[in-house]
Amino acid sequence: MAGWELGGDVRELCATVGAILALGSAMLGTATAGEVEDAITAAMQDVDRGRCDQAYRRLAGVDGLESRAWLLAGQCRIRQGLYPEALADLDRVRGAGDLDREQVGDVELYRAVALYHLERYTEAAAALDSAVGLTGEEAQLALYRGLIALRSGDNDRAAPSLEAAARLAPAMTEPVASYYAGLAWQGASERTKAREAFQRVIALDGDGPWGREARKLLDSNKLYPYYVNGRVGMEYDDNVLLRGGVTQFAPGLSRPLELHTEGEKDWRGVWEIDGGVELWREDDWSAGVTAGYSGNAHFDLGDFNIHYPTIGAYVAHRFDSATTGQVRYQFGHAWIDQDPFMQTHIAEVGLQHTWEKAGVSVFVADVLWDDMRYQPMDIQDGPGTPGLGPCSPDPTLPCGPPGLSEAKERDRDGLGLGTAVEHRYLVPLRGLADEALESLEVGGGYRFRYFDSEGEEWEHIAHVLTAAIVFEFPMDFSLATRASYEYRDFEHASTFPDKEVINEQYVLDKDDREEHEVRLEAEIEKGLTNNLSVSARWSYLENESNRRVYDYTRHIVGGYLNFRFD
Repeated sequence: MAGWELGGDVRELCATVGAILALGSAMLGTATAGEVEDAITAAMQDVDRGRCDQAYRRLAGVDGLESRAWLLAGQCRIRQGLYPEALADLDRVRGAGDLDREQVGDVELYRAVALYHLERYTEAAAALDSAVGLTGEEAQLALYRGLIALRSGDNDRAAPSLEAAARLAPAMTEPVASYYAGLAWQGASERTKAREAFQRVIALDGDGPWGREARKLLDSNKLYPYYVNGRVGMEYDDNVLLRGGVTQFAPGLSRPLELHTEGEKDWRGVWEIDGGVELWREDDWSAGVTAGYSGNAHFDLGDFNIHYPTIGAYVAHRFDSATTGQVRYQFGHAWIDQDPFMQTHIAEVGLQHTWEKAGVSVFVADVLWDDMRYQPMDIQDGPGTPGLGPCSPDPTLPCGPPGLSEAKERDRDGLGLGTAVEHRYLVPLRGLADEALESLEVGGGYRFRYFDSEGEEWEHIAHVLTAAIVFEFPMDFSLATRASYEYRDFEHASTFPDKEVINEQYVLDKDDREEHEVRLEAEIEKGLTNNLSVSARWSYLENESNRRVYDYTRHIVGGYLNFRFD
């Protein structure tokens, strides 16, 4: 696969050039619209037949369009593989005054194509830089920038460019872009992404030359069907228990006492690891298993150390080169300290589609079952009428409304049903932004959730909006930011009071519980090797609730060592 011809249809290029030529001719007033259209039609037929000189002569015969004719001739000769001749044609019209801004960029772009195939890579890179911000051929620009980066050994920069070329104009760049993207991902030790790229090539080219080469690489022992990701680090959390406040009154005191939550701030060590292995693949079907484990160890609040292992399985199907579906199941069991805390069951159906130019969309529907492994505490009943005096042998405890079983109503066992859509888009970079950034990805999504709990305290519907921006900088630096807003509308009033009177029956608010949650996260990461990186993360959570016990904020800052193998 040492040499290759540019994929795609030059007729599309001719049609674009033709529209520009017709507009230019009409502005010049040197020929009738009919004459221009006839000349363009004949020139396109000449290009299809490989008659580049004749195509040039037809357009050059229209007054004022000679520079455009040389541009079309250069594109035609590139299609034929006549790179020295194409370069000569394009060099004739560099910076020509009768070319518009985009055509000037096209001249530089196709000069870069010719120079690349003449193995003059430094000059080709310079020509591509000159085309940035001018040419409208974003896919071609991304393709050749990726190819040059790949040749120079910069796999981390080559792979995103080649992937962008494949998304922007697959009819013109595929399967070339995906094949070389696979090589770049493989060189960057991103074997999962390499397999995905080679699988796209096979889907597009089948038993063709590109498909055969991709199949060899896919079947080679250099590509392992597994992944392992994880991190270890240290965090500071200013609200470990996620607890709000309650106003507490004591008999005989004229001023209320605030019930403080001492001991909630703490440092902790954290760790998490998750992985998967593909156990079976047949045509467009595959299946495998996954497992994970996360946990923490607090410095002072050891009673709240968490351990949460998971195990699961998945089945995936590739419908075409752009669409993949997956069904997965995951079981998890959590402990707090050494006591069982919760079991979770998650079943999910997902669909991912890569659009030609608009990015990647993910659609998900899921079912969640939470099984809490502890019994909520029941509050002793009061006398029935607040303010009648002591209600408990223990003078430090309050009393709840009679007939209310807090242990039952606060039972969080339940079934959750949800659906979500998320979209990610790799923003084309131009000019100075391209020098300062290697890639810029934006994303956003919406999730709907309904949770039917055993106790009335937790029954609710929720709407979640998310937004994210990921910056990739030179020297293996990246910055990921994420924001989300969640509105939770609960079906019932809370069983927690806002005000307590020690050793007297408290009163519950009759309004249904309602919450607004805002999350902000930012993480900066520096790659050390293909498999290791270090990062620092900040996250902020604000939960605004009409019940004070659920009204709180939380800050977490941490530093981590991250690893990945696939």
